Amino acid sequence: MKQIKRILLVEPPVTRPAEFSATRVRISPFFPLGLGYLSAVLIPLGYEVLLLDALMKGIERGEQAYGEGMVRYGLTDEEIGCEIEAFKPDVVGVSAVFSAKDFDAKNVCRISKNTLPRVPTVMGGAYAGAAHRELLAGENALDYVVIGEGEQAFTQLLRAMDAGQDCEKIDGLAYRINGKPRFNPKSSYIQDLDTIPFPARELVDMEKYFRLGVAHDRFRYRPFTQMITSRGCPFRCTFCTLSQHWGRVQRLRSAGNVLKEIDVLVKQYGVREIHFEDDNLTADKPRALAIFRGLRERGYNIAWTVPTGMSVATLDEGLLHEMAASGCYSVSLGIESGNQEVLSRLMRKPVNLKKVPGLVKAIRDHGMLARGFFMIGYPGETRKTIKETIAFARSLELDWSFFFVATPLPHTEMYDMALRQGYLHAGDFNPVTAMHESVIKTPEFDNEYLTEIREEAIRDLNFRNNPNLTKFNVDQAIEDFEHVIGLYPHFDFAHEALGDAYRRKGIPEKACECWRRAIDANSENASAATKLREFCSK
Repeated sequence: MKQIKRILLVEPPVTRPAEFSATRVRISPFFPLGLGYLSAVLIPLGYEVLLLDALMKGIERGEQAYGEGMVRYGLTDEEIGCEIEAFKPDVVGVSAVFSAKDFDAKNVCRISKNTLPRVPTVMGGAYAGAAHRELLAGENALDYVVIGEGEQAFTQLLRAMDAGQDCEKIDGLAYRINGKPRFNPKSSYIQDLDTIPFPARELVDMEKYFRLGVAHDRFRYRPFTQMITSRGCPFRCTFCTLSQHWGRVQRLRSAGNVLKEIDVLVKQYGVREIHFEDDNLTADKPRALAIFRGLRERGYNIAWTVPTGMSVATLDEGLLHEMAASGCYSVSLGIESGNQEVLSRLMRKPVNLKKVPGLVKAIRDHGMLARGFFMIGYPGETRKTIKETIAFARSLELDWSFFFVATPLPHTEMYDMALRQGYLHAGDFNPVTAMHESVIKTPEFDNEYLTEIREEAIRDLNFRNNPNLTKFNVDQAIEDFEHVIGLYPHFDFAHEALGDAYRRKGIPEKACECWRRAIDANSENASAATKLREFCSK
């Protein structure tokens, strides 16, 4: 049997229905941390690793037509096949972190098999691990799925392949025997995360990520990059898949280990801003304080934020003080609902709504932006509780409010709950569009209702009655509106709100220009047309 030596690790391109193109849903390349960690473990063991980011490599050419009614960002199928043929790997590993990667991850496996039929394909990542049953049952081009974190299982799989051994003793692996899927449940996790090398960023062109990356929400300085300091979360929210991937106990890198990686990012790569991708950065308060104080003591003067959100339950005055002092400029709170029963009984999320207003004020008092995440359309919700969530968000006067339609990810308690209640049927979940369109239908709401009320909430709270526009800081409102327009220049309501902000700032010529752009984007924008007649006719 041929020795396993050359490993190709692939971050897939992005292929979507045309109606979910970059004009509606942001597309951005990020350094693939999971593949970076895996590479850093494999290289010292003697493997030759090629990390192929098929999105980054073709992102600059923009949108390409793909099949009927689809668009592609990144390398074409033919180009991916050429990369595989040129490297001639012994194993191809494919990342599927999010459900939206379902098609592209499976497609890379098909391209690999068409190019080198005898080369095994392996898929990993949070989505792949959660959906391993469906993936193996439905995709013949896929040979193995790593369940949970991959550093140990993938290495053990390579060694088993090399030795011609079976896979039955590899912890956290899905595979086939005689064509039938088999699953080894994940039971063992790396306890000392400090033993894992830092991600192998040297395998890619980090300068290209720095130049082309668009943050989840925003960024203050370039170059910015992502890092993660822990695995898992101590909470048990019913909508979350984390425990399936990271296990039920949060594991932490030491503060010293985290700070050493930041030293590398700053000194070697010139990073000026860090986005922590942790699921719960501040769950361990002493460790969090040690990280923040270490940042401050180093005097790097870098900015940082947690774009995936921070836990209301873990934040307090002491943490907020150290966060602000160490460079944090924006705090996104995972609030989710404005109804305590929905939070406690349906979501089982440890948020005390009485704490939130004071927390928002404290964040503002420390000079940081206060932002909030909210979820509507949860199974068991009513129209009344949805409206309560929107009203609660309005009462907080946040710098920005993010509203998402509840997504029942497979094998979560939320998914099972929706199935039991008949709000969802097996097969309804579309992994590509599920994060943007509700697949839940109840006597209270459907996707049409949720889409309408969500879009109205976004326009009302973030644009027409944006707290910075009407009350706090018009310059911040201008910055936020310009950020949105940079991503979505066809949003007429964003141009109109920017015009309102310039009018409040006393710059009428810019206000009129923005209102004209609003009408150019949407000729039926009567509100912007009225403002043009009233304020710009002379």
